[in-house]
Amino acid sequence: MTKETNTIVSRIRECRKALGLSQEALAELLYVKKNTICRYEKDEHDIPSSGIVALAKALHTTPNYLLMGDSEEDPWAEDVMQILSEI
Repeated sequence: MTKETNTIVSRIRECRKALGLSQEALAELLYVKKNTICRYEKDEHDIPSSGIVALAKALHTTPNYLLMGDSEEDPWAEDVMQILSEI
């Protein structure tokens, strides 16, 4: 990852590009419009907690990484994902 990964929007974009996904492809995985992904990456639209969980799964990362930039394994990550998915 590059040093531009200091915000949630830049981490989403960086993960998406690292997987070789277009905004449209990511939108299809999440069952949202491409415009939604574009707005997320431009920080023009708030991302709901359930969206963070879905993004993390689609981008093969953790909500903790997207939110905080912490790439270390967190023993609480599974519990957090479960709680966020129930909200």
